Amino acid sequence: MADFKIGRIRYTWKGQWAASTSYIKDDITYYGGKAYVCMVTHTASSTFLPDLSAATPKWRLMLDGYVWRSNRTITTL
Repeated sequence: MADFKIGRIRYTWKGQWAASTSYIKDDITYYGGKAYVCMVTHTASSTFLPDLSAATPKWRLMLDGYVWRSNRTITTL
């Protein structure tokens, strides 16, 4: 039986996505209020969307963000 070692699962927080930055598998970045995990080692293109929509996606959505709907008032929950 194979051993499962939780310590081998590692993510590296890289902060906000930036063009021309080198990313490796399991790096995490955020873009547009959402967090993404890098699926393949690559250097980021000039915009995020080509990397996200490539034939072999370079990013996978890890955590959905939030949407600001309006200013909060006393009657808003």
